[in-house]
Amino acid sequence: MTLVLFGLAGVMIVFMMVSNNKRKKQAAVTEQKLVPGAEVLTGFGVYGTLISMDRDARKADVEIAPGVIVTIDPRYAGAVVPPVVAETVDEAPAVESIPEDASALDAEPEFGQRVEDSSKPKKSDD
Repeated sequence: MTLVLFGLAGVMIVFMMVSNNKRKKQAAVTEQKLVPGAEVLTGFGVYGTLISMDRDARKADVEIAPGVIVTIDPRYAGAVVPPVVAETVDEAPAVESIPEDASALDAEPEFGQRVEDSSKPKKSDD
């Protein structure tokens, strides 16, 4: 019985060490991406552009709007936002064209298409 408890404790310690190492690696990768000019998402949900960072003083200047610069702790510059790639015209979804004459709008409905029945009285909000 005691051997099983020691085994479980050992497994838990190994899992904690592995997750701790993974977290440290992820923090190091994020820290390398924190360079001036990078777009960041702060820990409190504000997007901005990193202007400067002083790791020794634990201060980072982030521009959150044109001319508005806030100083935060670099640990709260949570994630570096990857640049957005614009869609090409070929990949854009197709938009149906609207007919020039309105006669096509009064055509008979297709099978399964809903039609409002004008013979029924409409409900009032009384």
